Amino acid sequence: MPTLLSLPDDISIKSALGESVLEAARRADVPIACACGGKAKCSTCRIWILDGADGCPERTALERTLVERLGLGANVRLACQLRPASDITFRRLVLDETDLRMTSQLLPHRSTSAGELKSVVIFFSDVAGFTHFSETLTPYDVMYLLNRYFTQVAEVIELNDGYIDKFVGDGLMAIFGMNGQDDAPVRAVNAALQTLATVDRLKPFFASMYGIDFDIRVGLHLGEAVIGSVGSPGNERLTAIGDAVNVASRVETANKEAGTRLLISETLYERVKDEVEISDFIRVRLRGTSDRISLYEIRKLKVEAERRLNEKAARETMQLGGKMWHRTVATSELKEGEHKVIEFQALYVVILRRGGRVHAFNNACPHLKLPFFESASRTNGHARQASTVDEDGTLVCRWHHSGFDLDTGEIVKWCEALNEDGTSAGMEVLGDISKNRAPLRLIPCREEDGYIWVGLD
Repeated sequence: MPTLLSLPDDISIKSALGESVLEAARRADVPIACACGGKAKCSTCRIWILDGADGCPERTALERTLVERLGLGANVRLACQLRPASDITFRRLVLDETDLRMTSQLLPHRSTSAGELKSVVIFFSDVAGFTHFSETLTPYDVMYLLNRYFTQVAEVIELNDGYIDKFVGDGLMAIFGMNGQDDAPVRAVNAALQTLATVDRLKPFFASMYGIDFDIRVGLHLGEAVIGSVGSPGNERLTAIGDAVNVASRVETANKEAGTRLLISETLYERVKDEVEISDFIRVRLRGTSDRISLYEIRKLKVEAERRLNEKAARETMQLGGKMWHRTVATSELKEGEHKVIEFQALYVVILRRGGRVHAFNNACPHLKLPFFESASRTNGHARQASTVDEDGTLVCRWHHSGFDLDTGEIVKWCEALNEDGTSAGMEVLGDISKNRAPLRLIPCREEDGYIWVGLD
């Protein structure tokens, strides 16, 4: 019979062959949490195998499914699924009610990662001289300045497959390589260079608006960090924790003494040295450490690397600003006053050009969900007259003459073509529909790379 040693309880349990760790622990009154009742629907019974892991059987299909979703390490097992055939020593990882609330995947709106050690590039930046700006500008101007800067930089990072970890005051932290991308190191460097170029384009604007010389400093480091969800239940956020984060922050800080804008650590340089050109390197002792290390000032990417990373690929989707953007039609295909209906799996979207601007909205009137315009796949030569747009930018529904502001989605007028009792001619069976007031659902859109893109959640 296998012997199971449970920590921190320091209780030894004799387990029958074929018996799960959870079953054996309950028999011995070891309080292993189990929110789902031992059905592998949660991870609250997780244990850390300290000794004997090599003798443990393979994961069951149910355990594999949960492990892949949560990113649990190799030595973390589910007590309800593990049936040891030899001795093991394990530590319970969920010890009390607080742990139970933190780890239960049965709570609503949960999408967390238990933590996984990964090799990633940590990106840190901050605004040079921010204390002076914050003391001389009004709080509103400081907020406007930071948001304008962060909005453009966030796009650069996301387009390079980076993940925005957090904004702290004037600082930004991002992570590259969370999904194991081989080119994450050079993409991080590319993002840093493009971030500096973005700031250079912003400088004249900030100088004319506020009379300031706006600039930033960026530091990058490649190292191992634990990637997982941190926060109270319902407020978790994916983040990186570990020494790599501290080193990246100190590399960024070293720019101030070195008089540079972009420094990368030696470990990162070794991964990208064939794809970058450097201006200089320095030997420094990072704050909080005793060893001197080399940091490299990156000047630019080499031609081939720059071309490979930044060529305009004919992509159909891109992740940006928390939305998935979908390419629709070429900009040249939508003339002034024209509209097109684009079919997606979940909805139909109208894109319409008016006054030189492109508008996008759900092709469903808010009162009965009838289409404003017929899609190409649904016209059979007998289409009803289309909805119209007034000179003041009001979309007028063809069904009951409701009007909606194309810029805000607000109701301008409501169901002017209904019967007196609020019913629709020919559809009286639906009853009074005049009270179903709802605004037009607008959809974000943008013109980029010669195409019109729409952003869906």
